[in-house]
Amino acid sequence: MIHYQFSYQNPHKHFIDVSITVSTNSEDILTFQLPAWRPGRYELANFSKNIHRFKAFDENGKSLYFKKVNKDSWSVFSKGTSSVSVLYTYYANTLDAGSTYLDEHQLYVNPVNCCMFIVGRENETSSIELHIPTDFKVACGLKTNANGHLIADSYDHLAESPFIASNSLLYDSYEVDGIIFHLWIQGKCQPEFDKIKNDFRAFSKTQINSFESFPVSDYHFLFQITPYTSYHGVEHTNSTVILMGDTNDVFQSKYNQILGICSHELYHTWNIKAIRPKELMPYDYTKENYTRLGYVAEGVTTYMGDLMLKKANVFSWEQFISTQNENLKRHYENDGRHNLSVADSSFDTWLDGYQLGIPNRKTSIYADGALTMLMIDLFIIEHSLGKQSLSTVMNTLYSNFKHSGYTEDDFKKLCVELGGSKVQSVFNDHIYGTKDYTDSLTDALTVVGFELGKIENPSLSAKQFGFITVVQNGKHVIKKIQNNSEADFKKLSVEDELISINNVPTKNEKINELLSRNSDSVSVEIKKRFETISVELNIGNYYTLYVMRKKNHLSEKQAHYRSYWAN
Repeated sequence: MIHYQFSYQNPHKHFIDVSITVSTNSEDILTFQLPAWRPGRYELANFSKNIHRFKAFDENGKSLYFKKVNKDSWSVFSKGTSSVSVLYTYYANTLDAGSTYLDEHQLYVNPVNCCMFIVGRENETSSIELHIPTDFKVACGLKTNANGHLIADSYDHLAESPFIASNSLLYDSYEVDGIIFHLWIQGKCQPEFDKIKNDFRAFSKTQINSFESFPVSDYHFLFQITPYTSYHGVEHTNSTVILMGDTNDVFQSKYNQILGICSHELYHTWNIKAIRPKELMPYDYTKENYTRLGYVAEGVTTYMGDLMLKKANVFSWEQFISTQNENLKRHYENDGRHNLSVADSSFDTWLDGYQLGIPNRKTSIYADGALTMLMIDLFIIEHSLGKQSLSTVMNTLYSNFKHSGYTEDDFKKLCVELGGSKVQSVFNDHIYGTKDYTDSLTDALTVVGFELGKIENPSLSAKQFGFITVVQNGKHVIKKIQNNSEADFKKLSVEDELISINNVPTKNEKINELLSRNSDSVSVEIKKRFETISVELNIGNYYTLYVMRKKNHLSEKQAHYRSYWAN
């Protein structure tokens, strides 16, 4: 058994002391490897930059020689020893759903960030010992042994099992079909547990019914509630971490967001945790794991997570339509849709990750992936006369490929068999191509008595002029320019600084509020790399945006298909 130990001395400094003790099995060299990425985020992460003071010892406490082999692995020379202990500190000062964080109030660990594995021994059982205050509770999907240590069956199991240790954890649970769903909440808030449990129970039951079984014996929702605005979720085998803020709003005005992200992450329990692309079987933690199937991992999950809330009657039609309109907005505001298909963008997450990247380079495996899955779902319903859907595809993948992994052709073949030529066209035109989505979306929505409506954005906002800014070091910096927009015509550029609007300095001001005070045009002062210029921007140069609308007068066939789709 491989034994991990976590402790700390000065939590305000954010350094966690980690030790790993393992028998040598008479090996002369043991290589300790820290992952270069984490499942659920398909980009290199370089966790090893947080490693500090690496040391190695034998069973008698004698120092052992080691050398660093590459950026995230160390070889320890263990000849003549029976066991090896390596010790290092890990700097834990990033709080999001996939990172590791320590302060005076909590020890929060994603083991994939900071737990090294011994190369060649990834399938060994491990134990995790926590040296924490006696009043701390531990929220984690792992079981404990008689010593109170967390136990993982393999490194994969350990890597997929985040935990929060704190004396301020709130807890409740609910049950579906004999499966206990645990709700752990870290952070100041006043959740209405009865309401939360009723809604969570409903969408959990709907998802389980869709797949006809649940891959794991229990499940843990681990919430990190922040006093500032935040939104992030990461899926794991039998748990998820949800970061949400700010504290005052999170279970009130942001409750729909909580429902959306939690339904999304729960659906991942099947899609990507139990049903995985063959390229990710098994995970190779040392380098990129390239796949073009990110549109299935995230696109299907984004779409189905929202649809399951409607099927469970947790979301109304209006709430569900709102989620689809957000996907449409993200799609049509992103000129990268003309450059890279959603399949190619899946592959390229490893190149520039989840950042905006260079202007208009790629699509979103979330929003664009979800829209392609919406089309496929509705075309399958139409082709099967309301007897099958995208859920049929996912259920078949779960039944046939959960132990072996599926290929791109496996997924495509299933979809086309159930959906016919229209689904084939979605793959050709939109998943593998960059053809405009509008006609296909219009055709698909007609199946269930919806329509795609073109609108002009009526708000006086930065987006109306075609640029988006973010605040960096107190400066409003342009991060996106819409092609053929007013800002584009007037030659504004990414990384330009917006200094003033109608002679009012933008510092400490909200851009949209400044712009909304004017009716015809605005004068903006822009600082470029080598000069400062003044530019007149004319109001009324709207960008194209489409929204999804529900028709009330349906044919008998549309009514039947809509009922099957959302009930």
